[in-house]
Amino acid sequence: MAMFGLSFEETYQSLISEYASQAYQEIEEIEKKCEDKKNVFRNTPFALYPRVLIVDSHLRSQTIKISEKLLNILEKVIQVFEKDKETQDFFMLDEIAESLVKIDPGYKRKIRISRFDTFLTGDATPFKVLENNTDCPAGVIFTGRIMKLIRQVPTISKLLNNLTLVDEAIESSLAFVSELLSVYHEFCGTNEQMPTIAILQPHGKVSPESLTMINVFSEYGISSVVADPREFEYKGEYLLFDGKKVDLVWNKINTANFIPLLQDITSIQPFLHACSERAICHVNSFQARYITESKLCLAYLNSSNFQSNFTHEEQDLLKYVLPWSHKLEDGTAQYYGRELEIREIAFEYQSSLVLKAAYDIRGDGVVIGRSLPPDEWKERINICWGKPFILQEFIPPPKVIVPAKEGKNFTFKNFSFDLFMFGGQFQGFGSKISDNEKLNLFQGGSKQPVFSLT
Repeated sequence: MAMFGLSFEETYQSLISEYASQAYQEIEEIEKKCEDKKNVFRNTPFALYPRVLIVDSHLRSQTIKISEKLLNILEKVIQVFEKDKETQDFFMLDEIAESLVKIDPGYKRKIRISRFDTFLTGDATPFKVLENNTDCPAGVIFTGRIMKLIRQVPTISKLLNNLTLVDEAIESSLAFVSELLSVYHEFCGTNEQMPTIAILQPHGKVSPESLTMINVFSEYGISSVVADPREFEYKGEYLLFDGKKVDLVWNKINTANFIPLLQDITSIQPFLHACSERAICHVNSFQARYITESKLCLAYLNSSNFQSNFTHEEQDLLKYVLPWSHKLEDGTAQYYGRELEIREIAFEYQSSLVLKAAYDIRGDGVVIGRSLPPDEWKERINICWGKPFILQEFIPPPKVIVPAKEGKNFTFKNFSFDLFMFGGQFQGFGSKISDNEKLNLFQGGSKQPVFSLT
């Protein structure tokens, strides 16, 4: 594991092989205490394992440098989109989305709260970025809570207490709250006013983390509500929910789920009017939610047609950290040193490709090529051809050892290496683990805390 920049794996394995059963029991006891205190830390039930990653200082330093540069490149994509018709056409936005991305959110940096989902590669490139997640990433509160929970497990604390660890910003809810306040104060031009915050969630689909935010904001003296965007009133200068003025909106509806709400444009129009007239501070911006959130952005950054929009240094970085990606459309591209038709690439290299919809949630819009028989894969490609989909190179997920509950047996599980970014700056790591190649908590996945050495 040293090749990944992960430390103390042998120490962890030695410790956990002897005390695995005890560690699982300790976790169950702590989970029970959390339930009794209503200290929620997960959006869906999943098994929490006695498993942590320890990142060495070199990998952390590399990660900060790369992730912050990459986020600046995404901001540049938004700037280019505003002026360049060819770029606008590439993203295939419909009429409503085109109108939304023209709205000036009232703050300079358009991507304020995001999370890169990556896989460690163990070679000259420390990781490959699979998705940008610039709409409304989960884990901004619960990641820190899981880190605190695992620190309380006596068996794991034997390892952690002997290490000098970085206090990452993501460990505290203050990082998320502070970024929202920072955006709002930039929007207002003053630091004096505290906003009333609406957390957007559709009826019947309110996530536990969104509900938890109510209490978190309250701890910092901030009033907040969970609101369905179809239930606002707009009075010209004020956006109201249940008769109460709202100043800032944390739009916690993933773009994939927000788009269907726009089909009934009348019901959501008061909210959209308030955004367009800057009666509210809306985070993340529609530019972040529609342009850089789109999987087409990954293909855009890979396209030779748009390289002139980026410096040589930026182009080198993109080649360094992004897997090969291409829009699902007619044309040719270089793949493994061969100039081929995109359809040829899709069919000939099925086992090394992934098909992704522009917007999806929980991996529902992701199809791993080798998971389907060739005839089903071809049918899927033909159905999606010319629509907002991309082909992306399949990056094999790295694996970690996870102890069994009984005995000294271990299993290998796939894991992700997620990077939280607030206000353009790195905030800390997250990680999902799973037996599946699609790593998602709603598809059988779990979480493992990631700690960094100083």
